[in-house]
This record gives sequence, structure tokens and C-alpha cells, in this order.
Amino acid sequence: MIKRKNFHHKGLVYSFNWNLENHKKLKEISNNPDIIKLWNFFERIGKGDIPNQLFNDYNLPRISQFKLSGISPKLLGSFKTKLIRQGKIKRLDETSKYAKMVQSVFRNFRQNGLKEKPNHEAVLKNILIKDEESLAIEIPVWKRGQNGSLTGHIDLIQANENLIKIIDYKPEGRFLWSLPQVATYGNLIKNLLKIKKLRCISFSLREVWEYDPEILLSDIKDFLVNHGYGDRKWEKYF
Repeated sequence: MIKRKNFHHKGLVYSFNWNLENHKKLKEISNNPDIIKLWNFFERIGKGDIPNQLFNDYNLPRISQFKLSGISPKLLGSFKTKLIRQGKIKRLDETSKYAKMVQSVFRNFRQNGLKEKPNHEAVLKNILIKDEESLAIEIPVWKRGQNGSLTGHIDLIQANENLIKIIDYKPEGRFLWSLPQVATYGNLIKNLLKIKKLRCISFSLREVWEYDPEILLSDIKDFLVNHGYGDRKWEKYF
């Protein structure tokens, strides 16, 4: 029971896929109002009720452009170690659930004689179908405000009875570099739908990070300010 809706974003086609069966099962067993909020949001998207003019405005920024760029790898590396040591980021290895799911897709490709590596779509659709916590992939998100508008697509949203998870597949790793992108997704959904409990997850074939999206507006901000980096494009949207 997958509901699909195609959207255009600056000339590219994105396919929103919603696992209705998983979401209905979760609604039946959970008293968490956030599950209903997500259902209503996905229902709206499935009907095509999104601001298409924003998604096709070439002058607006995309959330995927938000990166920790221009910072030396050594400095980022020491900052990453600090965040993990302080428990601000929970780091898991290749034995964790998400890494194993990617490994399974890679293994299936090899067993079927496919020489190319599985792309984003193959990995995400596999997880959407096979993992019971998966609710939707390629979810359009947007924000309009006095300080400007922006748009983006979330790779995957999962949920259980207590927690909403905003998830991004980064095959190349570099999770800290792309953390502003994923944390912006999390903060947008949290603010837009008034979600109470939400976490972000970045994952690859070998590694998984879990963190609160608020880290972007606290620890990441402090790090950039203390080291003289003033370009924090995402802050004006919150």
C-alpha cells in the first residue's frame, strides 16, 4: 500500500512515496498525536497540496545547499570528536540497523549481477518497503516567511510510538559537513507540525549518526561564531 505522487523541483522530478500500511498500523497502536499530525501532512502532500511555485522558483535556496563549508578538515574533525564525546551525537557503526539495511541493498545488487552501485532511490525504497517504522520518502518541505522562503526534500521519515525520525542517506559520509541540511529538515518539521519529540539520523553504508536538530542552533552556532565563521544561512528561517 504505497501512495505515490510526483513533483517537479527546479526541473527535476521527485516521487513522494507514502507507506499507508505502516502508517495506519502505527496510528492504531499509538496515542502520540504527532503520528496524526504526520498523517494529515502526508495526506495533504498526496493530494498535491504544496506551493509548487516555491519549488520551481530558481531564485530560492534549497535546504540541500546548507553545509559547513570553508572549514579545515582538521578543525571539523576535532569538533566532531568533541560532539560525540559529549553525547551530542550518538555514533553507531556498520552493525547498526540503518547501515545493515544499506548493506542488504548492495548485496542484492551484487547477487543479481548488477555492476552499478544502488542509487538513492533504490536504498530508500527498499527501506520504505521492508522496515515497519518507515512512513514516507522524498517528502517535500518548505517555509515561507518575512526573512525569505526555502524548499527541500527529506529522504525518509520514520516513526515509532514515541519518536519521529528525520533521516538522510549520505553514501559519501561527511555527516558533520551536511548536518545543517539535515538539522534544518528536522527543525522545519518540528516547528511546522508542532512535533514534540523528534531526532535526526544521517546514515551510510558504514556509519550512523543520531542527534537532536536543535544542535544546529546551539553547538554548531557556537562553534562557527567562536571561530569567526559568520555565514549561517539557515538561522534566519528559525
